[in-house]
Amino acid sequence: MSDTTRRPADCGEALERLFEFLDHEIHEADGDRIRQHLADCEPCLAEYDVEDHLKRLVKRSCHDQAPEQLHVRIREQLTILRTQVRES
Repeated sequence: MSDTTRRPADCGEALERLFEFLDHEIHEADGDRIRQHLADCEPCLAEYDVEDHLKRLVKRSCHDQAPEQLHVRIREQLTILRTQVRES
């Protein structure tokens, strides 16, 4: 187990990785740490609730599906952006 998975998540990490967490794009151990932080931190839990609610509204309201190629391009760009943010 690495130091990252042993230490509890803080607000900065929980909020920074909130969308990965909501989209189930996070490693299980990191998800557990963020889940624990949300259980202990009302402000972060409130932010999670807002984002989760918004995501559900968008999903319910959108009936058209984007082409798979667009999904792939968006994921690639998000990966690049996340890498750039972590390196800075």
